Amino acid sequence: MGRGGLYAGWILVDVKLLAVLVLLSIGVALLLLALIVRRRAWHEYVSLFLAVATILFVVGLFIFQVVVDYPVFVERHFFPIE
Repeated sequence: MGRGGLYAGWILVDVKLLAVLVLLSIGVALLLLALIVRRRAWHEYVSLFLAVATILFVVGLFIFQVVVDYPVFVERHFFPIE
């Protein structure tokens, strides 16, 4: 049985940029919830916070990875497994 389709590799992560994206998305999500949402149950605050923070993180990741071309994740070297 051939293993012609198996590859391995190194992926680098820019930890500083990833931390900035996480902290920025958390901060902006908290500010948006404080300004927009009023008089809700605590579980609605938590679910809205998680949804908004996740959306902001994914949008920021896309902007840095694709639009600005300052990648958070970089594929360095891929090689076939023998």
